[in-house]
Amino acid sequence: MLNNIKYIVTSVCLFGIVYPTIAQEDTGTHYNQQNCKYCLHGEHQNGSPYTINFKNEIPYFAASLGLLGTGLILRDKNEETPFTAEELNSLNPTKINSFDRGAIYNNSASARKYSNYTLLSGALLPFYFLSNHHTKKDFFPLLIMGAEVFSITSTLTLNAKYTFNRTRPLAYNATFSDELRTDKTSRLSFFSGHTAQTAGFSFFMAKVITDYHPNMRMGTKIGIWSFAIALPAVTGYFRVKGGKHFNTDVITGFVVGGAIGWLVPHLHKKRNGDSKLSMNPFNYNGATGLSLTLKLD
Repeated sequence: MLNNIKYIVTSVCLFGIVYPTIAQEDTGTHYNQQNCKYCLHGEHQNGSPYTINFKNEIPYFAASLGLLGTGLILRDKNEETPFTAEELNSLNPTKINSFDRGAIYNNSASARKYSNYTLLSGALLPFYFLSNHHTKKDFFPLLIMGAEVFSITSTLTLNAKYTFNRTRPLAYNATFSDELRTDKTSRLSFFSGHTAQTAGFSFFMAKVITDYHPNMRMGTKIGIWSFAIALPAVTGYFRVKGGKHFNTDVITGFVVGGAIGWLVPHLHKKRNGDSKLSMNPFNYNGATGLSLTLKLD
C-alpha cells in the first residue's frame, strides 16, 4: 500500500510535467520504416496513434485528484485500529467463503519478496518504449499516459481498501508474527494493489506496442499479450502464497488494473469524428469516481 506522500507527490508531478511535455500538438507526420521485427513482412508505416494535449488530459488529472481526496477522507473516517491479541483469537475462518479460505494457511516469505520484484518489473515496463524506434520519439507523451495509469490505479486502490477494510489472510494465521498480524495494514486486503499496478503497467505496455504496430505479426501479438497477462497473474499468485491477499483480492486487482491500463491509451487514440467511448470524473453526494460513457448509434 503506497503511503500518502507518494500519492500527493505523484499527483503534483503529473501536473508539473504535463504542460511542457504536451504543449506542442502532434503534427501527425507519417513515416515509412522497413525491417520492423513486429510487423508483418517487416513493413511499418504509421504515425503516432494518440492525441495528447493539455485539454484532453484534464479529466484524467481531475479524476486522480478527486479519487485521492475521497481516499484520504475514507482513510480518516474508516481507518481501523490494529488488531488486539483478543481480536486475533476471535477471528473465525469459517466465515470466509470456501474459494478464499485456503489463503489463510499460506505463509511464504519468498513469495512476498518475489511479488515486490514482479511489481518493480511492471513499473519499469513503460521504459521499454525508449528502446523501440517507433515509440521512443513519443516517450514523454507516453510517459504521461503511464503516469495516468499509475495515479488512477493507485487512488482507486486507496478508496477500495478503506471502504471495505477487509482483514488480510495472515491475520488468521498463527504462524505469522504478532507484529505482522497486528500491523495497521492487516485490515487492508481488498483489493491487491501489487496485482492492480502490475496489471495496469503490463496491459498499458501491450496496448501501446500493438497500437503502434497495427500490422503486427499474429505470433508477436499473442506473445506480447500473453506476457502482459502472465506478469500480474504471477504477482497475484505470489500475494496469495505469501498470505497477504485472498483469491478475490488479486482477481479484482487484476481486472481493475488491466482495465485502466487498456482504457487510458484507448481513450487517447486518434479517431475520425467523436469517440463513442469517453471517460470523465464525477462527484455525487460526496462520492468521487470515474464515469465511462458509451454512445450507441
